[in-house]
This record gives sequence, C-alpha cells and structure tokens, in this order.
Amino acid sequence: MLGLQGKVAFVFGVASEDSIAWAICKYLSDSGVKLYLGYQKRFMSRIFQLKEKLPSIEGFYPLDVASDATTKEFFDAFSKENPGMKADILIHAIGFAPRACFDRPILFVEDSDINTAMTISANSLQRCLKFALPHLNPNSSTITLTYAASTRYVPSYGIMSMAKAALECWTRELACHLGPEGHRINAISSGPIRTIAASGIPGFDNILNHVADNAPLRRNVNQDDVAGTTLWLASPLASGVTGQVIHVDAGYSITMVPESIMKE
Repeated sequence: MLGLQGKVAFVFGVASEDSIAWAICKYLSDSGVKLYLGYQKRFMSRIFQLKEKLPSIEGFYPLDVASDATTKEFFDAFSKENPGMKADILIHAIGFAPRACFDRPILFVEDSDINTAMTISANSLQRCLKFALPHLNPNSSTITLTYAASTRYVPSYGIMSMAKAALECWTRELACHLGPEGHRINAISSGPIRTIAASGIPGFDNILNHVADNAPLRRNVNQDDVAGTTLWLASPLASGVTGQVIHVDAGYSITMVPESIMKE
C-alpha cells in the first residue's frame, strides 16, 4: 500500500535511540526502505551501536552541515561506495543552537551564536538538498522537522524560533524550486518531545505538562507519532503534497486560550 519496498533513504539527525530520526528509521525499515545515515563525529560510537538493531542500515558516513565542503563529503562517500545508486527519500532532522543562546536574554545573544543556529537548523536544508539532488531519483520526498514556535512565542525557545521560521520558509521556497522536477519537500511541526536536543531548553518539563493538559487529545505526542506521518509523506500516498507544514501535536496548534485557564 505504501509502495516503499526497495526504496532508499538518506537520514540526517540520528543522535540516539530517543531521536525522532531514529523512530523514523525504524518505520522506514519496517516498510522495506534501505537506510544510509549521516552522523556527527561526536555521536559516532553511539550511532554505530544502533547498526545491530536495524539491519536495513546499509551505510554510515560523516556529515557536518556547517559548510558546503563538509556536507559534500557525505554524498561523495555514499557515491564512492554505491556508484550509480540514488535515493528516494531524504530525512532532515537537524537542529542545534549553542548553549549561550539559551543562557541569556535573546537581545544579547552574540551574532556568532545566532549564525550557528541558523546555519545548522535552517540553512542546512538548502545545503543538504543542493548536494543531494544529483543523488535523488525523480519524485523524491524530503521531510524536515519544525516546531510551532516558528509562528508564536514559546518561553526559552529563543533563537530556535527564528531558525524554525526560516526552515519553514526554506521548505516553501525549495518546494517551488524543485516541484517542476517532481521533488516534494514538506515539514512536520511536532509537539514537544523529550530528546537530547530538547533537554537543553530551560523549563521543558513545564512545556510538556502544559501541552498534555491542554491539547485536544490531552496528551503529548511521541517519536512514533511523528514517524508515522513521515512514512505517509515519504510514500506515493502523499504524492500531491508539497511545501506544507503538517502539525503532529495532539491538536495543540488549533487552540488559542488554553482550557486549563477555566480551572483557575
């Protein structure tokens, strides 16, 4: 039904078993997709330990999206080991901001830290696709991960709000640029999920509790919720969907005044 058997996916952003990207790997693997992972060298030992848990991982290659040269290295290594092979799916689950972005008021965050957050968390989508394009089959599907702070204020999220807004803009721009060749690009706006990246956000537990109390489904979403939607977007079932931001957040994004206010 999904039509993914034998397809090939590039997956960027696995940091641990708690990563949303790892849940996506498992869902893709269960659907018959072969996986090629890009990893940060600081997570190398942790990522390689996951290989035994998912035999559909066909290859690992270093990936540093901070520059053109280091991004290109991933695709050069993939092409060298797999001449002529192309992928059908690209998962961009990358986000990072220096700790200093969260340790001081946003007005006083240094330019260098802002630039790092924007480069890694937003502009890297364009950089990855630029070098991936020669290695993608026609009608490929790219999925990136965003958050509702792109359009509204979330305490402590700071510069990442701007980065996610830019990422969503890149999604629309790239969807229009690559659409004539059949390539699709979409973003999933997930509710808050406990991951390594989220652990650096001050007050994150309070955010989780608030969403669980006020989302229409009265719960937080998890990695599997996001992975399921990713699987649909990666498949021919979503062949007419591109340039979209799809909320997977237990419905929280449709609320304005939280219902819990009525209990005060």
